[in-house]
Amino acid sequence: MPIAELGDVRIRYERYGDRGDPVVLVHGSWVDHRTFDRIAPVLGDSMRVLAYDRRGYGGSTGPTRAHPVKDDAEDLANFLVATDLYPAHVVAHSYGGCVAFHLAGSRPELVRAVVAHEPPCLGFLEDDPATALEAQELRAGVAQLRRALRQGEIESAARGFVTALARDPGAWDRMPVDGKATFLANAPHWLEEVSDPETDRPELSGLSEAMSPVLLTEGADSPPFLHRMTEALARRLRNVKVQQIPDVGHFPHLTRPAQYIGLLHRFLVERDVPAM
Repeated sequence: MPIAELGDVRIRYERYGDRGDPVVLVHGSWVDHRTFDRIAPVLGDSMRVLAYDRRGYGGSTGPTRAHPVKDDAEDLANFLVATDLYPAHVVAHSYGGCVAFHLAGSRPELVRAVVAHEPPCLGFLEDDPATALEAQELRAGVAQLRRALRQGEIESAARGFVTALARDPGAWDRMPVDGKATFLANAPHWLEEVSDPETDRPELSGLSEAMSPVLLTEGADSPPFLHRMTEALARRLRNVKVQQIPDVGHFPHLTRPAQYIGLLHRFLVERDVPAM
C-alpha cells in the first residue's frame, strides 16, 4: 500500500479509480480503512477514491495526537494536498464525520461536499434544554467505557460500545475474529478521541459560509439518540439534506453496501455537485 509522507506523520492509503471526482473516505473510531472495503472498489468505477488510515490506526503512524479531531483534520488536509486530489467529496462515518466537519470548517477550499453518517455530536445535544438530560446520561455512559479502558477492561468496553450502537446484546459475539481484533487494537485511540472536548462540537462556520453541500444520513435502525444528534447538527448547517436509510443501523457501508453506494451516487455523481 502507498504511504503519504506528511512531515512526521505517515499516512497509509488505498487508491481506487482513475477518473471522475475525487472522494476521500474517513473511517470512524475502533476501525481502519478496511471498514470501506465493500464500497471503495465500486465507487472507484466512477470516481477517484482514497481510503486511508487515520493517524495511529492501521498502517499510519505519527506522534500521539494532542488534539485528536483537529490533528486528524489537519492530517486529512495535508493528505489531500499531498495526493493532489482536491477539492474532494468527503464521505465519513461516525467520528470520521467530526473530522470531516472540522476540515470543512477550517479548510473549505479542500472540500467539495460532505456526506456523514451519524457523527457523534454529543455537544450539540447539551446545548438544547430538550435533550440536555439525555446528553448527560450519554456522557455518563461514555465515562463508564473510558473507566473500563483505563482499568484494562478492553474487551468489556468494546462489547459495551458495540452493544450500544447495534442495540443488540449479541452483536459483539457475532463479530468475526479479525473484526474483534481490530476493535481491541484501536481501543486506545477511541479513548484519546472521546477525551478531546472538541471532538463532539465541530467548528461549522467556515463550512456554512462556503455553502458546500452536506448530506447527513442516519440508519432507521440506529439508536434514537443518534437521530437526535443528526437533527441537532442539521440545524446548524445551511446547505444540508438529511436522509434516513431504511433497514440499516450505524454501519450502512458494511450491512447494505449496494444500497449505500446507490445513495452516494445519487448525491455526488447524478447531482453533479459543483467544485467551489
